[in-house]
Amino acid sequence: GRDLTTWTLRILTSGVDPGCALGKELRRVGASEVVLEVWVGPEFPSCPPRLRVLRPNFQKGSFYVHSHGALCMEALTQQGWSAAMSLPQVGVQVKTMMASGK
Repeated sequence: GRDLTTWTLRILTSGVDPGCALGKELRRVGASEVVLEVWVGPEFPSCPPRLRVLRPNFQKGSFYVHSHGALCMEALTQQGWSAAMSLPQVGVQVKTMMASGK
């Protein structure tokens, strides 16, 4: 479409370490991927994008996922954000942080 403010980010289960908590959970529920919605505001790259997990549903507080799938991690806050971070780098950071979470 024409809306460049909303993107879809997919983290494939096959690309997640099967030994980490995220990899175990994805395989336990039979999910082939984590699907996230990325909203890029007009202030980007000065301000971080907002992300939420669309599926699978994670327990609130696990893997940095909170109410309504909102992703909450320091790299996505004003304090932790770097304007030098590109959207592909955001994807790598999110995958790394989710894989290190519980």
